Amino acid sequence: MSAEAVGMHMPAIVTLDDVAAMNAADPNGHRYETSPEGVLSVMPPPDSDHAMIAVDDVVLVVEIVSPGSEAIDSVTKVREYASAGIPRYWVADRDGAQTVTVHRLGGDGSDEERARMPLAWLLHTTPADHLD
Repeated sequence: MSAEAVGMHMPAIVTLDDVAAMNAADPNGHRYETSPEGVLSVMPPPDSDHAMIAVDDVVLVVEIVSPGSEAIDSVTKVREYASAGIPRYWVADRDGAQTVTVHRLGGDGSDEERARMPLAWLLHTTPADHLD
């Protein structure tokens, strides 16, 4: 079914009850979720082509700041990554220098901002330069 066909059958406002019903009714195991901005995402089922990994196995998250959701991407999600125990996360801004803020999880489980640098500089480093 095309996106246009799906859109014609969607209500103007999707509630959490709608999302729960879609998750329960999908025969193929897709996962439906909404973002704080109200965007409905349909995630593929976890299979060999679309494997999901456990949060404990995530070593780095790179968040690219989206226009209109700067606060969510730069503040809210950073807190969520820290509370989930993600050890390293970078936030890439869409400013002129494409500034990347390098965060890491502190020993007490809090966020520590380690550095801010232009993406061009970061690309000339090695992964070992960012390990503890």
